[in-house]
Amino acid sequence: MIGMSVESAWVLLAASSGVLSWTWFIIQAALGLGFVIFVHELGHFLVAKACGVQCDKFYVGFDVGGYKLSRQWGETEYGIGILPLGGYVKMLGQDDNPANAAREMERAKQEVAADDGDSAGDAYELNPRSYLAKSVPQRMAIISAGVVMNMIFAFIFAVVAYSMGVNYLPCVVSEVVPGSPAWRANIQVGDEIVKIDDIRKPRFRDLKTNITLGDMENGVPIEIHRPGQQDLISMAIKPEQRTGLATVGIISPRSLRLAKSIPPAIANSPAALAEPAFESGDLLVAADGQPLKSYRDLIGLLAAQPDQPIEFQVERDGAETTTRVEPKPMKRLGLVMLTGKITAVQSDSPAAKAGLEPGDFIELVDGEPIQDPVTFPERLRRLAVAGEPVTLTIRREGKEGASQQHDFTIELRPVAWTENSMAGTPLSVPALGIAYHVLNRVHAVVPGSPAAEAGITAKDVVTKARFLPAKDDESKMAQLLAKSEIEFGEAHPNWPALMNNLQWLPEGCQVELTVESSTKQRTVKLVPRDAPGWFVPERGFQLEPVTALRQAEGVGEAIGFAWQETKNALMMVFQFLQKLGTQIPLTALGGPVTIAQAAGLSAAQGVPELLLFLTVLSANLAVVNFLPIPVLDGGHMVFLLYEGIMRRPVSEKVVIALQTVGFLFIVGLMLFVLALDVGLIPRGL
Repeated sequence: MIGMSVESAWVLLAASSGVLSWTWFIIQAALGLGFVIFVHELGHFLVAKACGVQCDKFYVGFDVGGYKLSRQWGETEYGIGILPLGGYVKMLGQDDNPANAAREMERAKQEVAADDGDSAGDAYELNPRSYLAKSVPQRMAIISAGVVMNMIFAFIFAVVAYSMGVNYLPCVVSEVVPGSPAWRANIQVGDEIVKIDDIRKPRFRDLKTNITLGDMENGVPIEIHRPGQQDLISMAIKPEQRTGLATVGIISPRSLRLAKSIPPAIANSPAALAEPAFESGDLLVAADGQPLKSYRDLIGLLAAQPDQPIEFQVERDGAETTTRVEPKPMKRLGLVMLTGKITAVQSDSPAAKAGLEPGDFIELVDGEPIQDPVTFPERLRRLAVAGEPVTLTIRREGKEGASQQHDFTIELRPVAWTENSMAGTPLSVPALGIAYHVLNRVHAVVPGSPAAEAGITAKDVVTKARFLPAKDDESKMAQLLAKSEIEFGEAHPNWPALMNNLQWLPEGCQVELTVESSTKQRTVKLVPRDAPGWFVPERGFQLEPVTALRQAEGVGEAIGFAWQETKNALMMVFQFLQKLGTQIPLTALGGPVTIAQAAGLSAAQGVPELLLFLTVLSANLAVVNFLPIPVLDGGHMVFLLYEGIMRRPVSEKVVIALQTVGFLFIVGLMLFVLALDVGLIPRGL
C-alpha cells in the first residue's frame, strides 16, 4: 500500500516551519483543552458544594505518583496533575477507582453513640456531608452537572466563535478521484454543493462528516450548483468504503493564490524553475491573456495545453508581473503494463451514452491494440481536440461465460480538467468517461529505457516499489519518501498512483522495484526519465485552499449559528458511536495525542477555529461521559436510577464489581487509543 503521496509529503513539510508560532499554537491548544476539562469538573464541584458535599480535591489532570502543582484552600486541595488525561473531583464517600471504593464508603460512615449516651455504640450512619448521604435527586444533579456544563460551554464557545467570524472551506469541488462515487455521478471540478441533507450552505467539513456517517445503502442527498447552469442538480450520492472511512472521492477546494506556509511550487517543477520566480502568496490573475476567476479556470487551461508554455500574470503587493512557465514532461520508467477491465463508467459521459459497461475489456482502438494504458487518456484527449471519433472493440462476458465482441463508435468530449489517481484507484480516460485498472504484469519494455537497462522483460510481475532519495539528500521530504512503500497486485491496484507520484519526485530520487519472473525474484533500481512527446498538465503550483468567512451580524444570528453547531456536534457523536465497529472502524478512534494534534492545527487557523474545535470536543466529552459504563457519569446515573426506582441502593459488592469491570474497560480503551496515536497499531484509514 502507499504510505503517502508525494503531494501530501510536500504539504506535511509545513509542520516543520515557524517553531515560535507553533509553540504559541500549542500553548493555546493546551489551555483550551484544559479549560474543557476544567468546566466539566467545575460543574460537579459547584453542584456538590451547593448540596453540602465535602470536596477533598479538585484536579485538572491526574496526580500520578504525587507529581502535581497544588494548593489547599479551605477543605479542598486544588491542583494540576502531571498526567493530562482528564480531571476529577474527590468527594467524601465517592471514588471511581474500585480499589478505593470500599475504603471511601467506610470513610463516609461515622460511629454514633448508644441510646443511653454513656458509651459508644456499634451503630453507624453516613456522614451528612458525604456524597452517599445526599438524596437521589441531589446525587443525580451532581453527577449530571459535568455533562451539562460541557454542553453549555460547547454552545458558548460556538457563540463567541461566530461572533468573531469563522474561516471555513466552502463545499466546492477542486478534483474528483477516478472511479469514485462522485466521479461515477459526474460531479465536476468547480461544482458547489449547496445543500447536504438538511444543511444549507454547508462547509466542506460538513460534507466529510455526512459522508463518513452517511447512509451507505440509500446515499446522502445533495444539491449542486454548476457554473453556467441555472437549475440545481439533485442526487443521492452513495458513500463507498473500500478501506477505512467511507468517502465519495471529492477533493477540497483550491484557490488561485500560491501557498504561504509551504513553498509556492514543488522543487524542480516548471513552476519552481520559472523566471522571474513565483513567491509565496502570489495571486494568479490571468494566463496567456485570459482572466482566471477560479481554480476551475486554471485547471481547464492547463488540461487543454499540457505541451505548451504558458504566460502567467501574477498579482503581488498590488503590482502585476508576468512569468513564463514551461511544460512538464512526463517521467517514465520504460514499462508498459497490461490494461485491466473497465471498472467504472461515468454518468452522462460519451462511454455511458454509447453503452459501455463495467467489466468490459478494450481489445482494439481504431483497429489497433490499446498499447500503453498510461498514455491512452492523453491520446484520446488529443483526438477529442481534433474532433475525431474513436471506434472501440470491446470484449464483453456473456451471462453463461461466453465472451462476445462489440464495436462502438464514440464521439469524444473535450477535456477541461484533470483526474489524478490515488492509492487503490483506477486510471481514468476523461475524454471517454471510463476508468480501468492498470495491472502489475509487464506487457512490454521500451527499448533503451531504465527498465530495459535493468533487465526487466515482458511478462515480469512488479510486486513492490520504494522511493530511494539521493544519498546526499537529508531533507525532511527525503525522510518522508524513504518511509513510503507501494504494493501491487489484485488487492493493491496502485500502478496509476505510482505513476502520479513519479512526476514529482525530488531530483536524484530512484525507484526500487521488486520484480518477479517465472524463475526468480529480484530488486532493481531505476532513475525516472522524461518521456519524449508526453506531458503532465499540472506545472507544480502549490495553492492555498479556498476559504470563506461566516460571521454573525448580531447576537441573535450568533446564537442561531451556535445552536446549529452544538446540535450537529452532539448528533455527530451519537452517529459515530452507533456505527463504531461497523461503518466506522475501531481504528478511527483517537486518543490524547490525536486530540492534542487536532487542537494545535485548529489553533494555527485562528482563535475562532480553536473555539469551534472545543465545541466539538465538549460535545464529545458530554456524550461519552454519559454512556452507561461504570466509573463514567452515565454509569453512576444508572445506579442512581435503580436506587430511585427500587428505593434501595445497589449492593456495595455489585457496585465495586461493576466498577472494576468498567475501570478495566476504560484502561484497556485508553491503552488501545494510545497505541493508535503512537503508531503501534496501524490505523489503515
